[in-house]
Amino acid sequence: MPVMDFLTASHDAMLSHGVNLYAEIFVNAQGERLYSSFESQKIDLFASYFNNTAYNSFFFSCYPIQDITQIKEFGYFYDTPGSYSIEVNGGRETDKSRELLQMRMISKNPDKQIQSFYRTLQRNLKKISGLQKHTQKNYFYLPSPKIIIPANPHSKNTRDNWEDFNLSKIERDTVQG
Repeated sequence: MPVMDFLTASHDAMLSHGVNLYAEIFVNAQGERLYSSFESQKIDLFASYFNNTAYNSFFFSCYPIQDITQIKEFGYFYDTPGSYSIEVNGGRETDKSRELLQMRMISKNPDKQIQSFYRTLQRNLKKISGLQKHTQKNYFYLPSPKIIIPANPHSKNTRDNWEDFNLSKIERDTVQG
């Protein structure tokens, strides 16, 4: 689904469960990252990150972070903050394709608050009009004339355009299969 639809659908669940949303952007080739928090008044700004080639992923967290700079101090999802977080990969979109949004719990023993948010978000997403379940794969989607590309964080290491990289990979897999 388009990222804007996803952000809109997740907003009420975020508010009711005390969950925040952060985007991770690569700053340089050395792997330094910038984290930006979501603010409902600036949904367009947050959605613009998905068009940035430096975009890596985003995540939901109910960990009590007083200042966004603390994320760097704690590390991405390691140790305690990981129990309070859900990572989301994907979300890029162009005229030709849309990248799947893939959510995953970071911890095997997540905090009850983030678990409750996750269940609520899944219920809310399944209520979206027109949402369909793929018959052979385990994901939901909104019908689109665009090619649906799997979210692949490893493809961000390529120097090619992410879309061209993924589309050529799909074509290779189809020819070989």
